[in-house]
Amino acid sequence: MSFNLVPANLVLLSELGSVADGSKVRFLGCVDEYVVKTATLRLTHDYPPSSVPRVAHVNIELLLESIKRKEVDVGAWINVIGYVERRKEKGVFVQAIAVWDAGNVHPEAYGDAVMKRKDAE
Repeated sequence: MSFNLVPANLVLLSELGSVADGSKVRFLGCVDEYVVKTATLRLTHDYPPSSVPRVAHVNIELLLESIKRKEVDVGAWINVIGYVERRKEKGVFVQAIAVWDAGNVHPEAYGDAVMKRKDAE
């Protein structure tokens, strides 16, 4: 038996709106809100800076048994791997399959590094 594992594409949260439905992505975001009823995290990351708030709604229902409290606290920076979902509602939605604490990340330096990596590809 063999598995065909699809790698996640490293993107900025600001790029999620232009990613195709069903694409597997990895991105960084800051927890702005956790809606317990729907197991949804509202993540932000304003890179590059803009006047329009950039938000991703990340469903963590599949991870409820393993996610740590500090990963859903408002203000926590987390890494997410998941699948982009297009819905009738306005916004960006991701079904998370993995979430982990980003530690002491410097968001602007992270954004710069992602952009440099993309330029090198």
